[in-house]
Amino acid sequence: MPTKIKTCVCFIIACLFLISVNVHSQKITSLTRIGSVEIKKPVEIERSPFGLGCETLDRELWEPSEVYPFLEDLGVKWARLQTGWARCEQEKGVYTWEWLDEAVDGLIDIGIEPWFNVGYGNPLYTEGAARYHPLSSEEAFEAWKKFVVAMTKHYKDRMTYYEIWNEPNLGGFWRPDDPDPEKYVRLVAETAPLIRANDPDAVIAGGVTSRIPYDFIKACLDAGLADHIDIFSFHPYTTYPETYNDQIQALRTLLDSYKPGIELWQGENGYPSQPNSTGFTGEGPWTEMIQAKTMLRRLLLDCKLGVEMTSWFLVIDLHDYPKGSGRVNYKGILRAKPEIAPKPCFKSLQYLTSLVHGKVETRNSILYSGKEVFSESMIQDFRFGGKKNLCNLQSTVLNTANGPVLAYWVEDKARDSRVFDRVSLMLEDWEGNGFKNPVLIDPLHGEIFELPMLDIEGEGHQRKANSVQIFNTIPVSDYPLLIMETAIMD
Repeated sequence: MPTKIKTCVCFIIACLFLISVNVHSQKITSLTRIGSVEIKKPVEIERSPFGLGCETLDRELWEPSEVYPFLEDLGVKWARLQTGWARCEQEKGVYTWEWLDEAVDGLIDIGIEPWFNVGYGNPLYTEGAARYHPLSSEEAFEAWKKFVVAMTKHYKDRMTYYEIWNEPNLGGFWRPDDPDPEKYVRLVAETAPLIRANDPDAVIAGGVTSRIPYDFIKACLDAGLADHIDIFSFHPYTTYPETYNDQIQALRTLLDSYKPGIELWQGENGYPSQPNSTGFTGEGPWTEMIQAKTMLRRLLLDCKLGVEMTSWFLVIDLHDYPKGSGRVNYKGILRAKPEIAPKPCFKSLQYLTSLVHGKVETRNSILYSGKEVFSESMIQDFRFGGKKNLCNLQSTVLNTANGPVLAYWVEDKARDSRVFDRVSLMLEDWEGNGFKNPVLIDPLHGEIFELPMLDIEGEGHQRKANSVQIFNTIPVSDYPLLIMETAIMD
């Protein structure tokens, strides 16, 4: 094909694509906007599955006094802190808690429950600080135990949850030797009793794996890990949040075979807002908007999968991380420079936590999906296999303090643009009668839209028919949209 013709063809295709995108992007405006999400503070929320990473204070990479004021208007209820042995004990046998007191008390004051990641070494006893475990020498291990006892006694009236070590399956966090499941379990087995002895109400988390490495986890469980912990935590970093769905379900089954009922926490997971970020090896592109969309998908998926607590890493971008590298970790929900300011991710987390809170559990329901307009008779086609659900649509129905929440989105790679298509959904609610007066909510932008009932002429977007509730040709995008009750606007 001659170059000029080829160029013209490409230009025409590009224009058609842009026209298509523009049409799709206008779909949500076919609904009437009737309000905005009301932001709730942590003190206004009794319970939530959502947490935020407030790590690296032990390395003095940010200051609570500069960041915590933003959290006063963010409805997360959990915050992960590192205990920082190296910062607490800079002279052998002498502990200073002021910096950690500031971090703990500041969170409690604004209604967020801190939980401790108890980990990392101390150059007074180990070859280095953050990445060195204390089992390298008898002196180091005895000093570690003394620190754990002193730390637990100091915080037992303010702290309940203690997580032991960080990502022991990675060589970068388990030095000076190679990762060793049996050695890690020994660390947990000798640390957990010290915490429990000095804080009878303590709840212990372990595992703390980077991703979900079956061989390492199985070896830890065979070595007795489940006997010492109440919670298994993991860090499922991935480009597509949905990639880990099957693995999380398999992990739950594996854990229950060793200790039925053990809780599962997603203790650290994030996504950068700019290229060249430290601490992330997935594929791009990376923008602030893509970061926000990915966060919404990850957190709601964890709720769907029965993860009791799901934490987003992290509160603010880390400049010069690791220290001395000159590099930046861009996974924060706040920008650090040129001044501290919220990213879209921060605003979306505000909206999500204000909407979805309480004891969040998957609702006993069935959801059918398709592109065409649904009729009442089509439910039998779905039930008996005559019609199949859309293969790239992810959805969940949750019970929350705000009533049922239906979240749905396409599993495509998140894009920087705001693009909408259309989908039809049919909800078969086995717990009740679905939604009484539903509205559509965009948690990325905090917008609430009317979902008019289908009228006699066929106009409208939702109706009830016998045992199902139909939502016809409603907007769908690459991030979750929510269907909830109008009562949230009261």
